[in-house]
Amino acid sequence: MKYQIKCLWALLGIGMSMTAQATCTRYQNDTFTLNLPATITVPDSLPVGSVISRQAFSGTAPGWTATCLLASRWTNGRYPNNHNHGTYPTEVPGVGVAVRMTSSDGGNSLYELHSSPRSLVTGPVPSFTGAEATFYKIGPVTSGTVPAGYFIERKWLKSSNTFRLQLGSPVRFIRPIVTCDLAAGDINRIIVLPSVGVSDFNNAISAGAHNFELSANCSNATNVTFRIAGTPAPGSPEFFANTGSAGGVALRLYSRINGVPATISNNGTRTLAVSGNRAVLPLGAAYHKNGTVRQGTLVSTATVNITYN
Repeated sequence: MKYQIKCLWALLGIGMSMTAQATCTRYQNDTFTLNLPATITVPDSLPVGSVISRQAFSGTAPGWTATCLLASRWTNGRYPNNHNHGTYPTEVPGVGVAVRMTSSDGGNSLYELHSSPRSLVTGPVPSFTGAEATFYKIGPVTSGTVPAGYFIERKWLKSSNTFRLQLGSPVRFIRPIVTCDLAAGDINRIIVLPSVGVSDFNNAISAGAHNFELSANCSNATNVTFRIAGTPAPGSPEFFANTGSAGGVALRLYSRINGVPATISNNGTRTLAVSGNRAVLPLGAAYHKNGTVRQGTLVSTATVNITYN
């Protein structure tokens, strides 16, 4: 019986000693704030995986290292633990964020922005001295807002001191509206071909070529597709019908992209990249022999529609 009592006292003594030392010599009590513009535009042309914005948090903290013995800490994070290599999906579809921290021991690494349960810490604990947030395009972006508030709070069981990373004000990520319109002078345009003679078709199937261009003025677009439609010429659907008085002729339309003539038939399309907010389609038109050529006029109508992304 005496032996059992001595053993109990020994255990109680050890327990009291450990409780007294279950603290850190110092606890960080700092807040870093990220201040961003109220709106940030994310163009569709930005590839997935690209950086949308990168900025340092404001605020600095002194560098020091605390010594802890079985100190308990936990964190309250903003996002679920579903990140991809440190990049967390935000409240805005298609926008992710990663936070990189620097510490007094020279460390520089990505920081977890999800909640974690209470855990024991033993040994040296360096203070955080700076932070930087990078927002990435992680998929197609839908306009939305990341609200103000903390990204992470680190708390300790034995201290009211708290370390926080926070967003100072709401930030709205905007997918810009994509628009394209035909240039004003191309909406209703008459192309005048030079006069030719019936004899010009004695040894040729085409004559009177005339070059021109169609332009689309765009905002936030990457590509424009021009579609040209009209009434096909009888027996020659690759050309456009003549409603004028000349016989045996049709209208040939062709593109001149990279200097290479290529006939455009009914509902034919050409897709061009937008450069400097414009897409310019080089075209040409000519009389085309479609039977026995007789004197008269060539009148043909084609309609141009554009689609874009």
